[in-house]
Amino acid sequence: MIKNQTHLKLKVAWFKNFLGLAIDQVSLDKQQYSLTSYYFWPKTEAWKQLELELDSKLWLNQEEKVKILKTAGDITNYWVSYRNTKSVNQLKEDFKRVEVVIVNE
Repeated sequence: MIKNQTHLKLKVAWFKNFLGLAIDQVSLDKQQYSLTSYYFWPKTEAWKQLELELDSKLWLNQEEKVKILKTAGDITNYWVSYRNTKSVNQLKEDFKRVEVVIVNE
């Protein structure tokens, strides 16, 4: 059996009033390729949009899709609970495998 040569990486843009979520595919040689655009919650149904995009990419492993969508849901819930009280640095500590994009508001 050939081991999966890529993995998915969730990218997060954390703002006080909204949360941006996007997914990259990362190859063994650490090259990153955008699989999705950023979707912004709560302005749009970001989680559902990510799910639809991932489902359209038939070459992706189903287990990897479920894992990244679960993380996106966890991040969204975290943002709802802590957007006014926790810093981006705390998010990085709590979700080590997520790439956090820092944007000046």
